[in-house]
Parts: sequence; structure tokens; C-alpha cells
Amino acid sequence: MPPGLRYLSCLRLSADSDGSTSIEWQRGVIRHHVSSPHLSGVLVGEAEDTDVSGSMSPFKRPKLGRWLTDRADEFDVIVAARMDRLTRRSTHFNELLEWAQENGKFIVCVEEGFDLSTPQGKMMARMTAVFAEAEWDTIQARILTGVQSRLENRSWLTGAPPTGYRIKTVEGGRRKVLEIDQDFYPYVEEIFRRVGEGQSTHRIARDFNGRGVLTWGDHLRKLKGERTKGTQWQSTIINKFIRSSWVPGIYTYKGEAVLDDQGEPVILPVKPLASLEQWEYLVDQIKPAPKAEGTEIRAGARSLLSGVARCGHCGAPFSSLLNSGHKRKDGTRIPGHRYYRCSNKFKGGSCESGPYVRADVLDLWVDQAIQSTIGQWDMYERAGTGPSRARELQSAKARLEKLEADFLAGEYDGEGQEESYKRMHKVLSARVALLEKQEAERMSPALWATGKTYGEVWEAKDREDRREFLRTYQVKVWAWNDAIPNAGLGIVMDLGDIQTMAQELKLNKEENMERLLTGHNVPAHWINPESREFGTDDVPAILKEFEVA
Repeated sequence: MPPGLRYLSCLRLSADSDGSTSIEWQRGVIRHHVSSPHLSGVLVGEAEDTDVSGSMSPFKRPKLGRWLTDRADEFDVIVAARMDRLTRRSTHFNELLEWAQENGKFIVCVEEGFDLSTPQGKMMARMTAVFAEAEWDTIQARILTGVQSRLENRSWLTGAPPTGYRIKTVEGGRRKVLEIDQDFYPYVEEIFRRVGEGQSTHRIARDFNGRGVLTWGDHLRKLKGERTKGTQWQSTIINKFIRSSWVPGIYTYKGEAVLDDQGEPVILPVKPLASLEQWEYLVDQIKPAPKAEGTEIRAGARSLLSGVARCGHCGAPFSSLLNSGHKRKDGTRIPGHRYYRCSNKFKGGSCESGPYVRADVLDLWVDQAIQSTIGQWDMYERAGTGPSRARELQSAKARLEKLEADFLAGEYDGEGQEESYKRMHKVLSARVALLEKQEAERMSPALWATGKTYGEVWEAKDREDRREFLRTYQVKVWAWNDAIPNAGLGIVMDLGDIQTMAQELKLNKEENMERLLTGHNVPAHWINPESREFGTDDVPAILKEFEVA
């Protein structure tokens, strides 16, 4: 190698320390080599990457990567104290070597004494890179073994405690565990209870802010004796908390649940905030309610039946408006009322018979109809189904197949690599089994009792939460002008999924009906399919689907 070349010093450390590979040690080795009389080189820069794994590609490292991609014309030689300070992956080393050849650069590893200008030097460098990779796999296997043992006895690893928990030192300070923070837990219980009752997280957040309840971040600051920031509760904060896998205590790594030997998720706290079944149910509860076809849902809508009520004549959704009221002759003002009207007729569509009805009249009827039909029934809920895991299952199977193919091809024949393969195969196999089980359960969710009647739950809700209740259960309401001549407003309500669940549990005696219909001022056979034996010509098309099973 000719003298007087420009050298780029390559320094790397997984974690800053004073050991045999410390940054200062590497820097000293490189400077001594570059300044030797037979080289008389010039150090033009340093690419110092600390807290960077040896498995990372040199081109992706924060400091070295920028030199390679943006400043390659400023140096002639990449010099490192040892091969593993460049990379621990043979594929990455070969990639760097090819880049150096294409760009006219040299690579020097001082301790190994490689001369990469000769074929023999390149061969030896590649062999050393393979051994460095095997050493890295052995190190990772030891680390994983240590982490696994700590997870098996439910020890807390590192960092601040998740929402609702505190870190407790046990066994004379040798181990840390997670336990429920009893000071904050009453608010956790309140969130779970109110969400389970169908209350919106917006409403819970407003209430917590009005009562001065501290958020989790401010709660931790107060425990440390620090000044709180006065952070306000928001629905997004509550939603994020409920969706967190820490609610049932599941430990995750890079977004995936860590599994035990039986393929079940590792539950780290001794007692989690909620069971897995309760967590899945709560997550389902905060999902956005399905939007009815053709319905415009406006934020902060004041009407109970927004997205629920429709015109019986044409099927168009009702819109609501507030009448401005009027003045009497004596000057007193009559306040306005909110009305429902057919949006098709209002917008100049084809409907000519759509009703125009006071909202409080229709709302009151719906309230009374629910109390008189299902009000005394025990309330049941479907167990939380959770999100589909089909894509995760497909990915896990593909990774397992590749791992097995690599093993058969001899990719794990090195020292310490067979144990690493066994552990990865065990974890992946367990994950595939768990995902298959979850997908099977998701296709047939069970029903469970809430311990309350539908009437009790309905009565405890405000208007906003009642609207969400109706939309969640796919309840539908239709209204007609004079369904019975000169009788006034006619109404029919379909109880939607409430009746479906009741049918499964045989809570009512209408075993021949697929849905439960109730009505007011409409012909009897409109709401009782059994009486349609002698013809259905006058039954509205939207009700003909409810026939005898």
C-alpha cells in the first residue's frame, strides 16, 4: 500500500464501555498504525458509531453510512482496529468489499493485518468475516437466554412502568416485578366500567378533566416529587391505553407478543389490569360504530337517531334541523323544536311522502319501545373478537418455513448456532399455533352475561351514548306518514343484533322470527311476519326481508 494516503477511522461500539474494544482503545490502535513510518498516512476523519449493533449494515450506520454515501471522495482507506468493528455479518463485509473495489478504496483491519490488495488477503478477510458472524450469533443466543430466563420468572426488564402499574423490588433487591398501582387503579376501573357500559371515551375524558384527575404522566411526576404539567385527558389517550397490550399484561418485542413454551403470550405482571377476554371486549367497544349506508354522520350531532332513523317511504336517512320558533302576538317567544325529515324529499329528490316529525316525539317512542320490549332481558355481549391475525399468521408461517430451509441448507452449523436455531424454531412454532388458535376463536365469538338488563344499561346512558348504542347494535327505525290512513305517524323499529343474540340464547319466545320488530300506528302484519300468510302486497319493501324463518 503506497504511503501518504488519506485514512477514514472507523469506530464502533454496541454500548459505551472501558473494555478491550472501547472507543479510546480503537482510536489508539488506528492512530499508531496510520502514523507508522512505512505508511505516513493522514487521518482525515472519524466515523464513530456508539450503541450500534454489529449486525447493522455499514451503509446504514449513522456516521459511517454518511461517509460512504456522501463523502467517499474525501478518503482513500477505511481503517478499523478489528474486523468486527466494521461488521459482524459476512454478507455486509462482502458488500463493503465490493463497494471498495468499485470506488478504488482500500480496507485495513489492523489486528488481523489484512492486505486486501491481494487475492489471498481478500480470501482471509472473507473467512474472518464468517467467523465474526458466528461469534455474533453466539453472543445473541446468550443474550436471548438471559432475557428468556428473566421473562420466565416475570421479572421487569427495563424502563418506566406501563400505565396502571408500578415497579416493585423483591428478593432483597435482586429482582423487580410489575404490580398494579393502587393509587391510579380506581381510575382504570372506572374507565373499564364506563367503556363497558357503552360510554364514549370523549365523555370520560371531559369528566376526568372536570374532576382534575391526573393523567398517567402527571401521576408519575407527582410520585417522583416533580412538578406536574397539567396534561389534559383526551379520548385518544384513553383509546391508546385500552388498546395497549399491557392492559392484560402481555410482554411484546418489536410489536409482537413474546410467547412461552406452550405458545401462550408471556404475562409479565403477577396480576394484570384485566383478563385477555375482558381486554378484547374493551378494544371492540371503542371501535368506531359502523356507518349506515348513505348516512352523513356529523361530529357533535344533537339528535338521538342520527344514522339510525330512515324514511319508510323511500329508505333515505333522516336529517335533523332546529326550528327557530316564533313570537306570539303578546311578544313572548315560543322556542323552536328539533325535527327529523326525509333527506331525499328535503333535497328535492323523488320522495314525495317523506315525514316531517318532531324529534322529541320520535325519540320518546324509541325510548319507551326499548324499555317495553327488551328492557327486562339480561344484557349479553359478544366476547371481543380482536383484529384479524390472518396476515400475521401467513408471515409467521413463511418465516418458519425459511428458518427450517436455512437449517437444512447448513446455515446453522457453526458453534452455538444450533441452540439459536432451536430457540427461534420453538418461538416461531409457538407463535404459529397461537395465531391459528386466535383466528379460529375469532370466527365464532362467544356470548357472555354483563350482569345487567338492557333497560338498566339504556337508562344510565346520555343521548350521545344512546345513539352509539343504537348504531353499534345495528338498530333501525323507519317512519311513515299515515301507514294506517288518518292514524298519524307510523313507526317500526328493528332491534338488530340485540335480537340476534337473544335468539341464540332463546331469551324470548319468538323462535320463528329472525329479528324482533316492534311498531306504532302500522298494520299488524308489517311487524309480525307470521300474519303475512295471505299476502304481502302492501308490506313496504324494506320490511319484506323479515319473513318467517
